[in-house]
Amino acid sequence: MPITRVTVALNSKQSQKAPLLIPSSATSNPSAPLSCREYVIKTAVSKLRLKKASRVFIAGGRELLEQQDWEEALKDDVVFLVSAGEGYVGAKKERCLDDEKDGQNDRGPSAPGNPDCSINILAENALIDAQSIAQLTTTARTLPGIVHAVAQPDLHPGTRFPIGAVFVSEGWIHPPLIGGDIGCGMAWYKTKLSRSNVEGVKGQKLAEKLRGLEGAWRTQQDREIWLRANTGEERNCSAGEAWDMSLGTIGAGNHFAEVQVVEKVEVALDHIGIPRSQHLLYEGEVVLLVHSGSRGYGGDILKRYTATGLDSIHEADPLASQYLQEHNRACAWAARNRDLIALRFLACLEPGDESWGLGINIRDSELATVAEHILTARTNVQARKVVDIYHNNVEVTFWPPQPPASCSAPELQKRVFIHRKGAAPTHSPTTQVPLSILPLPGSRATPTLILHPAFSSATRWGYSNALSLAHGAGRAMSRAKAASYVAQKYKGKSEDLLRGDFMRADRKGNKHLDGQGKSGEGGQEEHVVGGTWVVCEDKQLVWEEAPDAYKDVWDVAGDLVTSGAAENWGWCRGRVSYKVRKE
Repeated sequence: MPITRVTVALNSKQSQKAPLLIPSSATSNPSAPLSCREYVIKTAVSKLRLKKASRVFIAGGRELLEQQDWEEALKDDVVFLVSAGEGYVGAKKERCLDDEKDGQNDRGPSAPGNPDCSINILAENALIDAQSIAQLTTTARTLPGIVHAVAQPDLHPGTRFPIGAVFVSEGWIHPPLIGGDIGCGMAWYKTKLSRSNVEGVKGQKLAEKLRGLEGAWRTQQDREIWLRANTGEERNCSAGEAWDMSLGTIGAGNHFAEVQVVEKVEVALDHIGIPRSQHLLYEGEVVLLVHSGSRGYGGDILKRYTATGLDSIHEADPLASQYLQEHNRACAWAARNRDLIALRFLACLEPGDESWGLGINIRDSELATVAEHILTARTNVQARKVVDIYHNNVEVTFWPPQPPASCSAPELQKRVFIHRKGAAPTHSPTTQVPLSILPLPGSRATPTLILHPAFSSATRWGYSNALSLAHGAGRAMSRAKAASYVAQKYKGKSEDLLRGDFMRADRKGNKHLDGQGKSGEGGQEEHVVGGTWVVCEDKQLVWEEAPDAYKDVWDVAGDLVTSGAAENWGWCRGRVSYKVRKE
């Protein structure tokens, strides 16, 4: 074949590309030396700086695996999209099947995307980049069945699909829109600590007490008891020993557990006078916020259900009910994981309380216990729980949301699937009752805001925000960029980023270096002695999860309030933030 002029581009950032002339001597057999594939991969590595380049696609999502694929794809001006292992970014064009007839194939009905899908972007002040919007729009209007999409103010780019997004679909489930960490979310638990126990030097001492929180908890038999259904039935949500070994551990990435002081609560007028509730927070309380998910279990589910390369499952396909069953098990597993993390932390925070005795790591010879003790410990933890929400899940519900009966006549509803990837629900995942409050965290040493979901005609009773809210501040920098930027900015001061006395805090919990703070009341800059002590023995995470890498959480909350989706009822100040110890 003659010399062929092609373009090599990054699959994850397709605007980054390089030209390539493939010589006539190159073979289309991808496993042979000096193949077309070898030239493309080498160009991606040397010109585009893509480490671990391993997969090649063309527009539409076709992956080039066999010699025939390369022979059919290779022509002048074709663009080869190279990935480091991730799937194709963009709308997939499915290859025709011989047995497709009248919109039907061997996996159930087929359907095109919806070019008229409604899209609502809730951000005004919070920064959202063009790549995120492009991912949102492409996903909403090309995957089948999607009828409504929402960009939360914390929207930021994912590898293929955006994070901080909500997609409502009819008839179709899209596992990649939920991602691998199925059931990831946050839970608040109350403690018996007082403000004086966690501030200043006592916060530092408390951070030192947080040990024995890594590694497997007790035996597999005990873990299976912990994973039983709340009803006390013998069935449980165990994922098998390989995955259950991680039960009770936080994990990497942006997961954490944080001891916080409730600094301010401003309940709306129409809620004043309601009885003091376990499901609300009160000024001066010390709480534990746990952020974790299903660890490797959810990722295994995603891998198995997308192994064929398809992103979507029609609800009539038997795989749909199978996926939902495993998805629900992973969500339940993740919630139990957060409860067990809380037990282990409470054993450190309230060491004199016998309720938390099972949270302490002990020798194998002392592991003998009875199921009743484990279930009692779990009940005690759940009695401290304020709220528990999922950030990554699919919810089966009816659409559109209905107004109160007194407001207007109800609309005709349809069964839909609400896909959330990095978005918080406005309703309890178990009771479907609207939540009183939910957390909106910043990142390490920034405040966690207390949000109250709002429903009114302004949002069509939750339609405009797809019954969802932002799940955090949202990344302003990729992990790679943050690691480089923060490492340079705090060169020689990396360890100081873990100290609670390194950055001063203003009255709203915002941390500032060298007094570069926001003005307080009367225009005077105000600071609070002592900040957040951070436990993180992974230097890479220290940089990647620095507050500089995230958006302003106040801007994100402000956009939710402006849109009518939520009310800001107050905020909490982190005093000890735990990421990981190398134990």
